[in-house]
Amino acid sequence: MQNTKNPLIYIIEDSIVYKDLIVGYLQSKKYKNIKVFKNGEECLNNIKVKPDIIILDYSYEGINGLEFMRKVKQEYPEIDFIFLSGQSKIPVAIKAMKLGAADYIIKNEQAPFRLVRSIDQLLSATKKEKIRKGFNIGIVGFFIMLFVIIMTIIFVSIFFDLEL
Repeated sequence: MQNTKNPLIYIIEDSIVYKDLIVGYLQSKKYKNIKVFKNGEECLNNIKVKPDIIILDYSYEGINGLEFMRKVKQEYPEIDFIFLSGQSKIPVAIKAMKLGAADYIIKNEQAPFRLVRSIDQLLSATKKEKIRKGFNIGIVGFFIMLFVIIMTIIFVSIFFDLEL
């Protein structure tokens, strides 16, 4: 995920009413960087912007959500996917998660709350990953500097014939 403070969220939703519900709820929870698409093809035309998260339904006109996710993940594996679907079959949810979806949420009265919680968890995991990477870089940098200092001392002692 590129941006943990204001992630770019794409939503693929063909229901105008449900789209408005989800967008309004996300915006009330401080997620303002949202783009909505009616179908996967429309979203694919704008995928080069590299959204942080794509929220999509399992089934809509055109290719289904799993096919769409598979296609996008081939080129952009860093994009996270959350399924928000009326499809409540457990094998479908399991397949989506196995293929790399971060979450699978069934559309009901709790869906907006669960969606925000899922996005928050993705952002939290991303922040932890960035901190871990920064820590690892710091450790490597420390040992490189230590090596350079030791090599400098050895170099100086050899060429200037100093005793340690």
